[in-house]
Amino acid sequence: MKKLVIILFFSLLSCHSIEPESIAKTILNSTITSSAEKDLFSVHISVQEHVKTNEAFTIKVEFKNEAERIIEIMSGEPLFYFVIWDSTGKAINTIARTDVGVVRPLSVDEVITEKHLYEFKKRGIYEVSAIAEFTLQFGDDSKFYKLETVRKQIKVNE
Repeated sequence: MKKLVIILFFSLLSCHSIEPESIAKTILNSTITSSAEKDLFSVHISVQEHVKTNEAFTIKVEFKNEAERIIEIMSGEPLFYFVIWDSTGKAINTIARTDVGVVRPLSVDEVITEKHLYEFKKRGIYEVSAIAEFTLQFGDDSKFYKLETVRKQIKVNE
């Protein structure tokens, strides 16, 4: 009789248990809302305003986890790709990625910093921005993001 009561007790408990994965989905779904998504990440670009032709300079970009929890993203390597426009607005160069499917866990306030060397062949006024495309992983669910930095202007002289 005791065995039957214990078996019934455990079967009732198993019927009412909540899986940890469903708890995580509920928490994430309640915290990721359209108004709060802007606060999950930040991107920033730094570049010299004046450079000379045929001299390499550094484009520095940063991606910061602004969420109040550890996150996991899947992206390319490097995380950012760059687009450079001439004074007419025409994209003259895209600096692409070399790898895809890179999974990166990010602690709270962790920053990914990337640097890229570039060199202009002609004088003029150019703009550069960096774009991070990644997927935020949470349990069995995921969400795609595409974040672009502000465009920075560069004046190129001889």
